[in-house]
Amino acid sequence: MNPFSLARTPELIFGAGEIVCLGECLSRLGAADVLVVVSPSAVADVEVRAGIARVFEEAGITASYVRYDSLPGTLGPFEAGQGPYREASPDVVDAVVAATDQCPQAIVAIGGGSAIDTGKALSAAFLEEGSITDYLEGVGTRAPSGRKVPFVAVPTTAGTGSEATANAVLSRQAAFKKSLRHARLVPDVALVDPGLQLSCPRAQTAASGLDAITQLLEAYLSRTATPFTDALALDGLAAAGRSFLPAVERGDSDVGARAGMAYAAWLSGVCLANAGLGTVHGLAGAAGALAPVPHGVFCGALLPHVVERTIEAVSRRRDGSGVLSKIAAAGRALSSQSGGSLEAQMHLLVDRLVEFARVADLPRLSEYGMDTALARVIAEAGNNKQHPHEFDVDERYELLERAL
Repeated sequence: MNPFSLARTPELIFGAGEIVCLGECLSRLGAADVLVVVSPSAVADVEVRAGIARVFEEAGITASYVRYDSLPGTLGPFEAGQGPYREASPDVVDAVVAATDQCPQAIVAIGGGSAIDTGKALSAAFLEEGSITDYLEGVGTRAPSGRKVPFVAVPTTAGTGSEATANAVLSRQAAFKKSLRHARLVPDVALVDPGLQLSCPRAQTAASGLDAITQLLEAYLSRTATPFTDALALDGLAAAGRSFLPAVERGDSDVGARAGMAYAAWLSGVCLANAGLGTVHGLAGAAGALAPVPHGVFCGALLPHVVERTIEAVSRRRDGSGVLSKIAAAGRALSSQSGGSLEAQMHLLVDRLVEFARVADLPRLSEYGMDTALARVIAEAGNNKQHPHEFDVDERYELLERAL
């Protein structure tokens, strides 16, 4: 067995109804005055909003709210509708820090990946000098110190796995989509309550779930995968295989399906932090800065094509048997089927991914304004990360063209 190391993970509290533990978590962190970052959709349910407010009140905690997608003061914390920022933005992070008179004793992020990434970035920004943009990989010139305000992540979607990772992805449209990264930026606590995900809209459930599946599969097939990440990724794929369709089709009432996808998403974060990702995310990072395509939609639309082309390319290699065996194992896990030849099991994976994309009713990427010219730019700007096959620029362009 080759040597490997493990990235740190947060304290995990997992289970339906566990949101009641939030006040106790904050008390253990010594926090009585907290800044709460919310997604508008995450608190659309009146009962959820009341329950969150009650948790803070009963714990004697003063909470100030900010929406991840809006500059301070432009919208109320629970106001419906979409603000000016679709993804976590360094401009919002800088503005919140500038508008806050006193550094909070803790930050809580309640929402999807963008809300959690905003909260994670804020936890660092309060203790760093200058703009948070100065600390982004490939953009800034400064390295984060790792100092942070205590941070609790409460995901209300099952997708990005940001509640388990030490990086926050921040975007400026038509400019960049880059990470703020330091080992100490991992949340202090990840409180994963599947009950909070019951009100997640169908389209968002599908897109975020496909992101989690992509992360699990890419980490499993990664050139830097380990026995540790392999075991977790396969378990996550099996959970997603059982839970994705019921979560999409009856997610407002099936807390078991929500729990399965929440578990898969958590594992996807742990796996990507330790094994890396592949071509889909290597292209998604470039696309996120250039086109207004929701991240999960992009991943779900591209993944079946990438897997199919990977099977074709690796099958021609003399050293490809190990990768092909892992693709087959992923097919068995995601489909809950075990019979047939190696080739049949590999195509179980492709078929299952195509089925998930169909049920998710994913739009073509062209519906978001992507055309062949932009696809070429993304193919050239993107990369393969740790994918087991090195697609060249023309091959990456072909993959994107298939999803237009």
